[in-house]
Amino acid sequence: MNKLFDTLRHNRRLAMVVTLAGTLLFTLASAARAAAGGSGWEAALAALLMLAGVAGQFMGILALMKKPRR
Repeated sequence: MNKLFDTLRHNRRLAMVVTLAGTLLFTLASAARAAAGGSGWEAALAALLMLAGVAGQFMGILALMKKPRR
């Protein structure tokens, strides 16, 4: 996890891609959870994907806020 964060700090374009991918994953998982109707394994999987999307968003934003190491 730390290696990924360091990579994101060095490569700002990758950090932006991770942030956008996290946002897209969260949006799609939220729509899938709403379509599942809150029952079954589909809703549980959608909730886990939403969590992964939020984690990607925060990691990308945090990497963009930090100054890259030289």
